[in-house]
Amino acid sequence: MILYLTFIAFCGIVIALGNALGWGDHVGWTFLITYGAILLEMVINGATAGICRSLPEKWVPYEAKFFHVGKREKNFYEKLQIRKWKDAVPEIGQFTGFRKNKVVDPKSVEYIERFLLECRYGEVGHIVSCFSSFLIMLLCLIPAVRWTVVLPIAVIAALMNMPSYIILRYNSYKLDVLYQANKKRAAREKRLPTPNSAE
Repeated sequence: MILYLTFIAFCGIVIALGNALGWGDHVGWTFLITYGAILLEMVINGATAGICRSLPEKWVPYEAKFFHVGKREKNFYEKLQIRKWKDAVPEIGQFTGFRKNKVVDPKSVEYIERFLLECRYGEVGHIVSCFSSFLIMLLCLIPAVRWTVVLPIAVIAALMNMPSYIILRYNSYKLDVLYQANKKRAAREKRLPTPNSAE
């Protein structure tokens, strides 16, 4: 989280200083407007995530092709060296009551089902946030900063959703393999004869 906040602060400084060069004496205003826009963007992204998480489960079905991750896609993420940087991306599962940074109960079918569900909600939230990040353009009341301050912030916010989306997709592949294995094991255990307590 600290890394993300540092990156956001750095981007804010770059955008504000870049605009300050053109505004002359209004350096203070550029920083105020820039960080005000960043705060508003965070609110928009947070609201988007909350709305997406409140969708009915039937809107994010396990069997939907959109959520299917194939081996080729998984291999592409590994070529991006995802294992080296994925832990540096903040995971905000505490806000939904389900943390997705560690598999706590790998042998439970119900737990993996819930994990996969939360991953699907997360995928939808991050994809929708990529687009809703640009809502700030409509909310901007100062035309002079719409393209030089607000648009760069919207683009950065949209791009910042992609690492989390990629991580969720990568984890979903591994979780699905585990889920299928758990279901097969559970089916085998059901077919096993129950020992007679009298014997």
